[in-house]
Amino acid sequence: MKRSLPMSLLGANLLLNLLYSALGGVVVPALLEHADPVNKDVHLAIVMTASSAVTIAIRPLAGAWSDRTTGRFGRRTPWIVAGAITSAIAVAWLGQADTVIAVAVGWLIAQPLLNIIESPLDAVLADRVPEHARARTAAYYGAGAALGLAVGAVVAGITVDNLSLMTLGAGLVLVAGMIGFVVLNPDRAVEGLRPHRQPGQWRALWRSRGFSRVFIARALVVLGQQMVLVYLLYIVIDRTGQNAADAGRTLAMVVGVHIACVVAGALVAAGAARRNRVATVVVATVVGALGLGLPILIPGMAGLIAYAVVSGLGRGAYVTSDLLLLLHVLPSKENHGRDLGYFGWATLLPQVVAPALAGTLLTLSAGSYPVLFAAAVVLSLCSVPVVAVLAERTRA
Repeated sequence: MKRSLPMSLLGANLLLNLLYSALGGVVVPALLEHADPVNKDVHLAIVMTASSAVTIAIRPLAGAWSDRTTGRFGRRTPWIVAGAITSAIAVAWLGQADTVIAVAVGWLIAQPLLNIIESPLDAVLADRVPEHARARTAAYYGAGAALGLAVGAVVAGITVDNLSLMTLGAGLVLVAGMIGFVVLNPDRAVEGLRPHRQPGQWRALWRSRGFSRVFIARALVVLGQQMVLVYLLYIVIDRTGQNAADAGRTLAMVVGVHIACVVAGALVAAGAARRNRVATVVVATVVGALGLGLPILIPGMAGLIAYAVVSGLGRGAYVTSDLLLLLHVLPSKENHGRDLGYFGWATLLPQVVAPALAGTLLTLSAGSYPVLFAAAVVLSLCSVPVVAVLAERTRA
């Protein structure tokens, strides 16, 4: 492994998540508001659901295609570079969209193309990082994602009045960053690792005890987190009594504190995760669940800050330890791209389900936001017994 790889992975994941955050969180909603302010909420729900459905189909395919790629540039490099270039074109085009249909088509193309970068990039971590360096590298990788989400929201928010220029610049930065990544970390083709097509391989993947349990646990944790995050602005308004504009600024502060704690948790957990992956996942999950429960016990702004800090630390530690555990239980070296692509569903599917589930709970509880925090706590804690049974097989 090259010494530059951990920091390079941090930078590449930062860029990728910067695009996700800026586009999905700010650019697409802003463009839809401009195109049809009356029906923007309905359009946003339809566009995001449709793009997620396409991405769910594309992500494992992109990983599998990179597994089967041969040539002088290795397996992952062609897909990372091609994905970056085509994504940049789609993102720049999206920034010019001025109708609902144009915005929808632009995001339906851009989000799957960004996942064509992500699947091979995830596989680089599994392919090239030796066991002794995985904890530190996983921490850097998770920290890059957290920082990217924060920076993307800030950059897009600042440049929301000139989205065409911002999207063009973001696309160019993405291409430059991904080309820089593959130049600094060349992908050497490895003989004997090209997978052979065998019927039923995907079913064997899901029969893998380690993979399936880590998948289920991740899906439960992410579902709980997303149910809170999707309504966080409204929760801030409810807790503080502020108007939407002031609550938006308060939300930015809460999210900033949360992201800082995610990064800290990811880096601090690396040492513990190296010694015992499963135990660190369990502790991180419990800490995250405790953080989600604090707003129920602590009223007002203090409860939100407590949530941001404690849940952030737990979430960051979970990112590092869960990724390390996942890399340990992957069934085959030949199919890292495909397997990690399928594992991406553990994050994508909850993001699709969370808004509907949260909305249903709020309807049944007459708009009680503590119910969302309680449900998130229960979902997170339900993941503990699912993954804890792996302790004997995955102890470092």
